[in-house]
Amino acid sequence: MHFRSLLAILLLGASLPALGAAQTVNLREAERIALERNLSLQGQAYDTRASEALVRKGYGIYDPLASFSFVEGEQRDQSNSQFFSGATGAEFRQFDFSLTQKLPTGADLTLSFNNQRNRIFTPPKPPINPSYDSELRLSLTQPLLRDFGRTVTEQGILFAVKDREISLQDLRDQAFQLLVGVRDAYFNVLRYRDNLEYRRTSVELAATVLEENRLRVKAGVLPPVEELEAEVGLRTRERELLDAEREYRDALDTLAVLVNAGGELQVAEETLGVPAVQTDEREGFLSALEKRPDLQRRVREIERLALQKKIARNQTLPALDLVAGYAQKGLGEDYSDDMDMLITEDLRDWEIGMIVTYPLGNREARNEYRRTDLQLKGSRARLGQLREEVRAEIRSAIRLLEVNSKKIEVARRGRELAEEKLRMLIKRKEVGLATTREVLEGEEDLALARTDQIAALADYNQAITEYLRVTGTLLEHEGIYFSGPVTLEEGSPLLRMN
Repeated sequence: MHFRSLLAILLLGASLPALGAAQTVNLREAERIALERNLSLQGQAYDTRASEALVRKGYGIYDPLASFSFVEGEQRDQSNSQFFSGATGAEFRQFDFSLTQKLPTGADLTLSFNNQRNRIFTPPKPPINPSYDSELRLSLTQPLLRDFGRTVTEQGILFAVKDREISLQDLRDQAFQLLVGVRDAYFNVLRYRDNLEYRRTSVELAATVLEENRLRVKAGVLPPVEELEAEVGLRTRERELLDAEREYRDALDTLAVLVNAGGELQVAEETLGVPAVQTDEREGFLSALEKRPDLQRRVREIERLALQKKIARNQTLPALDLVAGYAQKGLGEDYSDDMDMLITEDLRDWEIGMIVTYPLGNREARNEYRRTDLQLKGSRARLGQLREEVRAEIRSAIRLLEVNSKKIEVARRGRELAEEKLRMLIKRKEVGLATTREVLEGEEDLALARTDQIAALADYNQAITEYLRVTGTLLEHEGIYFSGPVTLEEGSPLLRMN
């Protein structure tokens, strides 16, 4: 192949043959597949669904508690009193049922129905024998200080809700990390593929130079050292080709693992562009405060600690419980008489009162309150520090974008200069005014300039990803959103892409 033909290939670029049966994806398809298949993201989705199950479990405190018991037995004893001396015996059968309901105020409301049948088979016998004895009772225990109120009653639910919110932020954070990894890996594939394409053409150029130098050495036009230099140049470029192919395959493997492709992967035929992005430090910081998952997670943790502190404060109070009850009783020789009396008010009981308990010193509750208060203050301080770090990250990301944008122009001009120098060297080589070493050095300069330009383009695109990450807008920018409320159905995805 003539020098000029190879030069055209070097300047315009060559097409890299596609992999055999590999799946071909563009950036958006790679992101979509990663959201659907990445196992780490799926694992976090399961954890999020588990947190929803914990919320639903918490509402179990309001499930009525039913209790049923049946006991049958016999009692025998020896009695020695003024009126009777001898063995005593009785048989009994007892059936009890109760239903207890927890109220949001912390109260326990219990409705119980107790039935007992007694038959004494030794004297002295009572007037009613056998006898049926029943009681229908409604009782209430209402905390007035400690354990009073919906917050304390539903603390398990409230903690589970906060844990679910934290888990959702963990899911968003996992999606952030996944998208950053996919985008960076994708841009690296484009970078290394372009480099591989060039290295292959570079080997062809070095082989052509070696072949022509051998012919000219045989013809006595060139000294033997020119053939040796051309051969060294070819071997050097073959070694660089192997490194370029390894980097390219490694980048493809990295992308394939992230998207869980299940086989070989190939990216679409496209080149790195220079997409425009609007940056603003103030708007970016406000967006980060609202949307960054690490910040939102810290906020949810603080809210959870504030809830713990509120409950711990309640536990420092004395326990003052209002107890009240009302019951109607029945008694009869048969069960129907017993029930007839039960619905009247002839045998009724009622009571109302207060119970006060307080551990002297109350060190457990007081120190638990102090612990949660100190933890809350510490978390707020760490949140403030994290916000300052986020602000610095945004400024750094903006500067990185600006620098990489300028590097693209510098690298472009450097490549144009290297191309022009190589054109001149090849023309001079054709007329014997340039050596093989000078041509190969010029080609290597072009390779470095081309690598710098591709690296600048890849770095710029990766800097855009970094800016979207630090401002918390990455998911929104890529059209990724939560599909709806968290459910326990494993088949429905929690994250979708428009």
